[in-house]
Amino acid sequence: MSTHATAVLNAPLRPGRTGPDDLAAYSERVFGRLPRSDQRRWAGVYLSGLLSTPGRKSGSRMAQILGLPSSAAQSLQQFITSSPWDWEAPRRELARIAADVMPHAVWTTAAVLLRRGGTQSVGLQRLAPESGRHVNCQVGIGLFLTDGRQSIPVHWQLVLNDAWCDDPERRRRARIPHDVTPRPVWALTLDMINQAAADRVAVSAPLVYSLDHSRDPSRLVAQLNQTGRDFLIEVAPHQPFTAILRGSNASEPATMRTSTAAGLLEHHFRSASPTRGQHARLCSVTVQFHSPRATAPAARRALRLVAEIPAARRQSSRFWVTSLRDTPPHVVHTLALRSELTALTVERLQHDLGLLDFEGRTFPGWHHHMTLASAAYLYRCLG
Repeated sequence: MSTHATAVLNAPLRPGRTGPDDLAAYSERVFGRLPRSDQRRWAGVYLSGLLSTPGRKSGSRMAQILGLPSSAAQSLQQFITSSPWDWEAPRRELARIAADVMPHAVWTTAAVLLRRGGTQSVGLQRLAPESGRHVNCQVGIGLFLTDGRQSIPVHWQLVLNDAWCDDPERRRRARIPHDVTPRPVWALTLDMINQAAADRVAVSAPLVYSLDHSRDPSRLVAQLNQTGRDFLIEVAPHQPFTAILRGSNASEPATMRTSTAAGLLEHHFRSASPTRGQHARLCSVTVQFHSPRATAPAARRALRLVAEIPAARRQSSRFWVTSLRDTPPHVVHTLALRSELTALTVERLQHDLGLLDFEGRTFPGWHHHMTLASAAYLYRCLG
């Protein structure tokens, strides 16, 4: 590895330029554990193609831009769809690099809807996103390391339903491993977080979990409590909680009140005033998850419910429940908003680095492409 490449990989994220030698060194660091030399070579070529090809990043276009023979397009396609390389080792290296350059990062997640034509893309589902129109798409769940400036994708999971997992012929064609089963998004997220912990990557970083896939937050919280992972989870206004209300006199016993997140903080909508220079009011209360099972770990643990109340009444309030009980609400709010950087990263991955340009008919092929796109994004941030 060249001295300059080493400096690039060890430097903080900042705008700049890198050259071919740096990309070769970076590719060797991320994909150097692939067992075959041809796999390592095509990984570097594919990475270069994603970074340098404008518009649609098909195998033929990348080969053309890179000045390769026409046969290279087929080789690139085979490297992604057919070559039996393990994507876990490169992702582990991506996570380590990202954690090194972002020591104060949190974990964030994002659901990515990848629209596909045809019927053969692995995991294809018919969904109705915000537009209300039904579309065929794959659903990917990404795990990102995110600080105050950048959000870097390091792990991915593909959401599969019964239609794919219970059909032996579909599983065979898509090369879905036998141990892959339909699982909720929160469980897939936990798998990725636990894998990062096992790899000793950002072990103490809290998880910031967005409202898009926190439909059953108490189950996720129960699992995070067991591992000791701190968290900030956005919850819906109608999420039920039991508030722990303490009187002004320390000798008075605490009282309990059960209501929704919005209901518990309703009086703040009338009484709280914006902090100077802020466009929203922040307020908080100590809560427990309301659960019929009083002995459930998620119901017993005291948490902090933080609300963002916009100055304009026509805007919706937002709510987060967090294990960071002693952290000031404005700090919790700042950490929670890092998910917005993750949403921007997803847009860039889709439009600039070819996340939407691969059909992904096989389970390994989908993971290969997502890994290469993530590697390209991290390299661009380093450069």
